[in-house]
Amino acid sequence: MSEMNTFRTRLATLASAAALMIAATSGAAAQAEMPADLVAAAKAEGSLTVYTNVDPSLMEKLSAAFTAAHGIKVDIQRQASSALAQRFVAENDTDNTIADVYYSTDRAFHDDLFAKGLFSSVETVPGYAEWPQEAKSEGTITIGYNPYSLVWNKDLVPNGLTSWEQLNDPAYEGQVILTDPRSSVTSNQFYKMLHDLYGDAFLEKLGSHATYSPSAVPGIQQVAAGAQAIYAPGIHQVVTGLVASGAPLGESFPEPSISSNNVASLVAKAPHANAAKLFVAFLMTKEAQAINNFDGFSPIEGIENTRTMPQIVNIEPTDAMAASEKIYQLMGLQ
Repeated sequence: MSEMNTFRTRLATLASAAALMIAATSGAAAQAEMPADLVAAAKAEGSLTVYTNVDPSLMEKLSAAFTAAHGIKVDIQRQASSALAQRFVAENDTDNTIADVYYSTDRAFHDDLFAKGLFSSVETVPGYAEWPQEAKSEGTITIGYNPYSLVWNKDLVPNGLTSWEQLNDPAYEGQVILTDPRSSVTSNQFYKMLHDLYGDAFLEKLGSHATYSPSAVPGIQQVAAGAQAIYAPGIHQVVTGLVASGAPLGESFPEPSISSNNVASLVAKAPHANAAKLFVAFLMTKEAQAINNFDGFSPIEGIENTRTMPQIVNIEPTDAMAASEKIYQLMGLQ
């Protein structure tokens, strides 16, 4: 079977899996009671620190809602994926752990650090038992789905975009900014998908005229400001925050796509372990789901102002990493 046929077979399998997922989550997950002893212990700790690469405006809203609910302050430490990961590991290695919760879009990093003992089990978090099976593991809880998108400045691209192939449209040559393929495993997964779909020549052409951003937030901000016309792969939560501030951004979800999900883990050496557990439990409440996934994609149904997921292809992190050197070479990054 050819590589393209294998890829299409994988898409068909995933479509069936998606249908099963929808059936499995036909109703909103039950909202667990917050145990009084956990709330009391968390309040005694008084604060917690969250390390994240998630959009800062979104994190501000979530932390404000948590503080309003429980009176516990949240210190948000945000950086791009690679820098944040390096900082966290360095602090752990020197017994100087600051983070209590790690909340990011880099699922492979979470799985790796759980296997190494740097993250602890989330199975005792209130609400874990009721959460959809496909949206949790022993070391992570998926709080929101983020299918990658195409983002454009409406003033520069008035007719909008519908396909990944349009990244190489001659009309936009030199006006495309991309997440640097070297920034994270999820970025590698996206470019592996493009390579599976369109082949070597597509990535060579894309690399010949695009520029790069270390992460979606500064890259999409450049498009909002008109410095570039198009961004890929976009993060919907970043786009909605900028649009709410009046940015002239358009967005579409070409199929297939990759989903870079928001996942939360408990830090094994957390200085405020109870507050950390309470914060992750809060992220699963309907209130937090409505904030985190506004106009986006929740793991549970019954959340107002959320969307239906587009077709998603699963690229294994190991496959993406194995293909990374060739992708960098094709895109002129070596």
